[in-house]
Amino acid sequence: MLSTQRRKLLTHSTLIAAAALLGTGAVQAQAPWKPERPVKLLVGFAPGGSADTLARLIGEQLGQKLGQPVVVDNVPGAGGNIMAQRLATSTPDGYTLGIGAAGSMAITFDLNPAVTHYKPESFAPVTMLATQPNVVIVNTNIPASNIAELKAYIQRTPSASYGIAGIGISNHLIAEAMLHRMDVKMAAVPYKGAAPVITDLMGGHIAMTVDNITTAASLVKEGKVKALGVTTAKRAPQLPNVPTLQEQGIKGFDMPTWQGLFLPASTPANIQQAYFDAVQDVLKSASTAERMAVLGSQPVVGMKSADFVKYLANDRKQWGETIKAADIKPQ
Repeated sequence: MLSTQRRKLLTHSTLIAAAALLGTGAVQAQAPWKPERPVKLLVGFAPGGSADTLARLIGEQLGQKLGQPVVVDNVPGAGGNIMAQRLATSTPDGYTLGIGAAGSMAITFDLNPAVTHYKPESFAPVTMLATQPNVVIVNTNIPASNIAELKAYIQRTPSASYGIAGIGISNHLIAEAMLHRMDVKMAAVPYKGAAPVITDLMGGHIAMTVDNITTAASLVKEGKVKALGVTTAKRAPQLPNVPTLQEQGIKGFDMPTWQGLFLPASTPANIQQAYFDAVQDVLKSASTAERMAVLGSQPVVGMKSADFVKYLANDRKQWGETIKAADIKPQ
């Protein structure tokens, strides 16, 4: 029989060994995830555009942080909806992620109720990446230099119209939200893209449009159009002298264009965390901010998943109210 002292020593040794095993397991469970092969980054627009350029900028640096190439896969069509569908049905193993925007991740659910191949719950929102201000611009002959004067012009000019690059895109809805808050109506003229909108705006065929800061700033600086207001809560660095809509009396108006990083729903938490941490390092770098500025973008640093989820819910509510108030139907 074992002596009492020997039994105590064995028991003590067993506890130490068990603790060591548990400790090893805990370390393994907490070990950060890293990809072991290339990652696919889906973007819902064709190569060469601003969304594609942002995706390649993020993907390049994200790959450096993760130690594996991040390959951009362009899935254009339906305003990003085709990309969103592919992401929603991808295996949630961390090797497929996507950059989504308001059109496919917020607007579509109210604009296209028939969309059933994916839902807001189909995704794990990781973080917001960037925002871009939009600018209300008018033809240089329009007798308005601010939003109040624009309202007066619309009220006395029932034939006035504004151009949009497609029914239900974010710039269309931003314009409608602004007009609704101004308590005026203006006919929307749809075009097949942004370029012909600008051509007709400068030609005087339409009075107004809402455009992204990059295009708008260059046109304003060249004297080809007039800028009346910025759609975000803060002024745009590219047009520091142009006041926001909030400054001009439309309280609480904050409708930027944004892009965010998404994974398929059910992606494990440690994978989501790995991407969040890596992307934060990318967004904090001065080189990223400089390269984004060329696109008219501002990096959004530190938006955690829970906060991004809340933002998306509010965004969907805001777009849904605009779609209902303006009675906008899908194409």
